[in-house]
Amino acid sequence: MEEYPFIFGTAGHIDHGKTALVRAMTGIDCDRLEEEKRRGITIELGFAPLNLPNGKTVSIVDVPGHERFIRTMASGAAGMDAAMLIIAATEGVMPQTREHLDILNILGVRFGLVALTKKDLADDETLELATAEVLELVRGTCLDGAPIIPVSSVTGEGVSQILEEIEKIIGKIPPREGRGAFFLPIDRVFSKKGFGSVVTGTSYQGSLSEGDEVEIMPTGAVGRVRSLQTHGAKVASVTAGQRVAVNLAGVSHDQIERGSAVCEKGAFIATDCISAWLEILPSALEAVAHWQRVRLHVGTTDVVARISLLRMNAGVKKSGIVPGNGAPVQILCESKITVAAGQRFVIRFYSPLMTIGGGRIMLPNAELAKGKADREAKARIVESLAADFSPVTLLAAIIHDKGILSVSGLSELSQMGKDTFTESLSVLSSIPDTYAFLEFGTPQNFISSEAFDTVTRSALRILHEFHAKYPELSGLDAEKLFTSLDSVHGSGLVKAGDFKVLLGIMAARNAISPVAVQGKTCYRAADYRQAVDSKLMDLAGRIREAMTSAGFNLLKLPELEEKLGVSSSDIKRAVAYLREQDDLRTIEGGLLFSREMRDKLLKALSSMSGDITVASLRDSIGVNRKESLAMLDFLDAQGLTKRVGDTRVLVG
Repeated sequence: MEEYPFIFGTAGHIDHGKTALVRAMTGIDCDRLEEEKRRGITIELGFAPLNLPNGKTVSIVDVPGHERFIRTMASGAAGMDAAMLIIAATEGVMPQTREHLDILNILGVRFGLVALTKKDLADDETLELATAEVLELVRGTCLDGAPIIPVSSVTGEGVSQILEEIEKIIGKIPPREGRGAFFLPIDRVFSKKGFGSVVTGTSYQGSLSEGDEVEIMPTGAVGRVRSLQTHGAKVASVTAGQRVAVNLAGVSHDQIERGSAVCEKGAFIATDCISAWLEILPSALEAVAHWQRVRLHVGTTDVVARISLLRMNAGVKKSGIVPGNGAPVQILCESKITVAAGQRFVIRFYSPLMTIGGGRIMLPNAELAKGKADREAKARIVESLAADFSPVTLLAAIIHDKGILSVSGLSELSQMGKDTFTESLSVLSSIPDTYAFLEFGTPQNFISSEAFDTVTRSALRILHEFHAKYPELSGLDAEKLFTSLDSVHGSGLVKAGDFKVLLGIMAARNAISPVAVQGKTCYRAADYRQAVDSKLMDLAGRIREAMTSAGFNLLKLPELEEKLGVSSSDIKRAVAYLREQDDLRTIEGGLLFSREMRDKLLKALSSMSGDITVASLRDSIGVNRKESLAMLDFLDAQGLTKRVGDTRVLVG
């Protein structure tokens, strides 16, 4: 037999013969627990290999039918590719029949069949009535038009027809793509003597091999794959859509629990904020309001969560998401979980527990929406992904959700294998305008067009404030502008060097203008016109005169303030202007060194007969050693002198 990655699941009301039919099809009793055998009901998920006439072996998942075990049913249904809705012909449609069918619809199951069980106990009229009731039940659902097959698990009548239909269904559904990083929601955990920790589950995406390192999420415990099995047979590797048992080394079974996931190491991040598309069942008794407390079932985990509506127009704010409608939402979990992009989920009212809807996860590690504009932006991201979900569109959505992030950050959030990520990023990078983002810096950084516009507006606001306060100055240098922008600096996502690239893009778009100031590139608003008032010009002139009068006895700011009788703020402003005009520099020790004194110093050095040293300069111009050293260090830094041992030589 050929192992084929396909999960066929059961659904239906308690005691309608799900487990008995699986036993008739496979020869395996899925009720393995003593309590299940004693009470005659299924409590936990059951699994069995199903050998088909065409030589393929697929997996059967048997779920409990009691309303108390809907949580378990939902976790089993989450891994199904197709389903078999089982209805006892003798009883017809019952409450959990409807709820199970609702869950199949919510989880995106598109193919299946209906098995009318206990045929041996029903006459023709009963079968006819049951069939009519089923046709009414499935109208407009995922099983609309599906074959309805009467069957007896006791006599075996109808079993071969079911197997034939399963073969046809498998032929309609392509195998799951294994392109994502490996992700297996855990439905069983146990320890086996001589082997250690063993977990089982249905692989959702990716592939896994013996020897691979994995993480148990959301705890982050790291282990290694000791061995793998599918249906009791040892295999070297597994892929998406298979029932898998993983024997783990390095992780104790008490570090793992049902609802955790076996993940490719480093590919998944625990989350408590999920962006998703949510559909409310037409049969739901009431709407879902903003901040509704619900029970979230996704994969094999369930957690209490709040539903945050992203689009809050007047109608939605008043009535919520009404039955039969869908909307973009954020799901805020009360504890951390690990989920996959594209994964289906179910929500139930927290109290009383009843299924009300579900949908599809778009961004597992979403940024929490803040404010009306941000909520609307995140609603558009969800709607865009819901309409076109692919590796490329997922990367674009992550960029728009985060606003700014590095290539490593994008990779960490992508949940993709290395090859898929590289291939998808290459496609995305070739059409940035299509997905409204920019690349910048080294290595790659990404910023959404919306975030770039926000950063540009923030930069212009800071520049306009600077221009208003200092109209005499040319602009603000990149470092100061960078530290003023919390949106890029405070996040730590952009380095100062990469920020200069962003400024270059702003300049290319004529939002700002670069200007050279003392060998540095400064930036100003494109519409800025520099202006110096007469008061400042007069003070600048007085400072020049004071500096000339002091000669080589260089002044500091406090001395200048005292000498001119001017406030500290006015002096600093005038000194900044003179510094920008290259008339004045501040050197070591806070000494003010004018261009005139620099030129006089160079002339004095050129006329000195002996070696130029700190001591000889001190004696030549009559200053102390500290001032002499500060002036020579400044000339060295400007490339006007060069230090050779303890002496200096003039350059040029």
